[in-house]
Amino acid sequence: MRLFLLIFLASFVYGQNTDTSPITIEKRFAPPRGFWRVQVQANSFEVYLRRLPLMPEGSPVLDYRGRVFKKATDSTVAAVVDMDIRGRKLEQCMDILLRFYSGYLMETGQRDKILFPLPDGLRLSWKDWSDGFRPQFKGTHFSLRKTSAPDDSPHNFKKYLNTIYNASGSQTFFHFYAPVPLQDMRIGDFITRKQRRGHAVLIVDMVENAQGDKQIMVGQGDTPACSFYILRNTNGSPWFPVDIASGFPALPIRKKMYWNGLRRFGK
Repeated sequence: MRLFLLIFLASFVYGQNTDTSPITIEKRFAPPRGFWRVQVQANSFEVYLRRLPLMPEGSPVLDYRGRVFKKATDSTVAAVVDMDIRGRKLEQCMDILLRFYSGYLMETGQRDKILFPLPDGLRLSWKDWSDGFRPQFKGTHFSLRKTSAPDDSPHNFKKYLNTIYNASGSQTFFHFYAPVPLQDMRIGDFITRKQRRGHAVLIVDMVENAQGDKQIMVGQGDTPACSFYILRNTNGSPWFPVDIASGFPALPIRKKMYWNGLRRFGK
């Protein structure tokens, strides 16, 4: 009887928290008072980003070598996304955003939509690459030529992405993706800058209130390549008010981002 009671008590105590699913952006961060999360379609890129798994609170940002890039006490870091970055030195600011978007398309069976611009604007698709076509640069433009056997393996997909990472950057996406009006901004949009020292940040969540005011959650990778992390506002919140009258979001980063760099994948 005593043994039964001990087993019952143990199961009661340890059974209180049976949810072993990862802590995600959506789970950890509640909307500010008076705001609610904007509605999104099921299985969308917006949902994918809200469900990015997070490292335990107090985790530092690590670079691709496993070294501390930003300490856990850094005031600009609200959370760190739980992802493998070791050895991925090419996955810097814009590149890590491509990793998210292409990963989403792969997971949702939309592989034919995976295509990204090269520096001259030519779109290199995963379908062309997996069929054996490779970009050839001559003069000032790229062209595609079939030089390899078909291969749709994960290893070849990584080679495809690395080719995009090496060839293209924030400048490419600024010039060859259409601008997104600020009033039409949504989760999954990104901001890139055209200045010589380029950069890109990603909108991973959005909330609004009854007056139509919006606040966004913004994350970024960096140089050298490091884990993707969520930015923290100076007031301690991960939410940033969207000021339409201002030309830029007030992000706690050195490279100033401007609303005229708002872009959307696939556009």
